[in-house]
Amino acid sequence: MQRDMRVIRLAFVFILLGAMSVLAADMRTETLEVRSGNGKHAFQVQVAESASDRAKGLMGRTDLTPDQGMLFIFPQSGLQYFWMKNTPSALDIIFIGTDYKIKRIAHNTVPFSEDVISSDVPVKYVLEVLAGRAAELGIKPGDRIIRIP
Repeated sequence: MQRDMRVIRLAFVFILLGAMSVLAADMRTETLEVRSGNGKHAFQVQVAESASDRAKGLMGRTDLTPDQGMLFIFPQSGLQYFWMKNTPSALDIIFIGTDYKIKRIAHNTVPFSEDVISSDVPVKYVLEVLAGRAAELGIKPGDRIIRIP
């Protein structure tokens, strides 16, 4: 009986992980370029444009590589709020205005935290990348996004 329950739990985990991969695969992937003080940096980003994609974000994902991320595109500029609930990887959250300039960066966010992370100023785009990448690449407020997909 215990063995059967373990097999059922394991099967459920694989089904859940497969469903999460399918959900992520539904989003289009584009190249986003950031110009910082030390050059251009390209990220392959999944684009979260729908409300459901934005709500899901990177929750449950552990497969992000250093040159990948997720770009959230909102219908209009405004204060944007994020949290790390159900997100197992620490992230840098980069808030971008309609002028494609970086307005704020929330560095090294805490996995699974329910603390609210605010853009503090109106933004239309938000880029999430692995924690530490913004500092490592010299990306800072005032830098420009060259290409928004």
